[in-house]
Amino acid sequence: MQAVRSENTTPEMVVRRALFSAGLRYRLHCRNLPGTPDLFVLKFGVVVLVNGCFWHQHGCRFTNRPKSNSDFWNNKFDNNMARDVKVLQKLSLLGFRVAVIWECSLKQNGERVLERLIDFIRSDEEFVEI
Repeated sequence: MQAVRSENTTPEMVVRRALFSAGLRYRLHCRNLPGTPDLFVLKFGVVVLVNGCFWHQHGCRFTNRPKSNSDFWNNKFDNNMARDVKVLQKLSLLGFRVAVIWECSLKQNGERVLERLIDFIRSDEEFVEI
C-alpha cells in the first residue's frame, strides 16, 4: 500500500484543473484541518474532499472488497468510513462548507460534476456530495 498515493491523484488533478480554469484559487492538502482536505478554497470557506470509491467504500461498482485477507480489509474499510464521518462532522462544526467528490462520478459525468462543484462553491449551500 506504500505505492498508493494519497495526494495528487488523477481525480484530484482533474478537479484542480477545473477550479483553476474557473478562476478559483485554493490551497492544497491543509494539514491543519481535520482530515487533511485535498483542496481548501479559502475565499469561499469551502473544503473539497476527492474520495476514491475503493478506499472510502462508496458503494458503487468500483467498491469491491478483496477476498484474500478479508479480516484486514474489512477492518481497514470500516475504520476509513468511520473516520470519514468524523472528519465531515468536525469540518462542519468548524464552519466550513464541504464538497465530497467521488471518483466514479468524475469518470462517468466529469464535466457535469465539475460544473456542479463550481456552482456549489459560489453558492451558499453547506454540503454537497457528488
